[in-house]
Amino acid sequence: MRPSSRTAILEAALRVAGRRGIGGLTLDAAAQEAGVSKGGLVYHFASKEQLMLAVVEHLIAGWEQAMLTELGKPFDEATAAERVRAYTRVITGLTTSRADLAILIDSVHEESLLEPWRGLLRRWLEEAPPDVSAVDRAVARLAADGLWLADASDTSNYDADMRAAITARIDRLAEGPAL
Repeated sequence: MRPSSRTAILEAALRVAGRRGIGGLTLDAAAQEAGVSKGGLVYHFASKEQLMLAVVEHLIAGWEQAMLTELGKPFDEATAAERVRAYTRVITGLTTSRADLAILIDSVHEESLLEPWRGLLRRWLEEAPPDVSAVDRAVARLAADGLWLADASDTSNYDADMRAAITARIDRLAEGPAL
């Protein structure tokens, strides 16, 4: 399987899902958007369910690669605070799209599509006893997710200075209290 064909199909499917939602993604629509035959698409993805799952995993893989780059060290060598900080920095810096939002929202209705999102969160966000640092990092995660949601839905309306101040505050929360 040529990665470039598969990737082109996934990018096309992302565009379709952005317009129609992941539930509205069809093999025909994805093939047409990618400029391939339906048979060419089915070679890579035998069913609509396989395509939808691959789209979710493709989107998450992009986010995760950005988080690893932000982390700047091997994942296993990072502390919980460093992983949460990488997560919040990437989420608050994402060039958001309605496609990302539509895919996430539609994923919550299908367990097989929701599980990859949960996996991302389990890997990057700690589940620690609720001490002050852990609570601050949890609040940072929720604030970063909220800012991403506001950006993706075009409801943030923050000017550059306010957005910078918000992201700086999220970053401080993700670092935890100063020692």
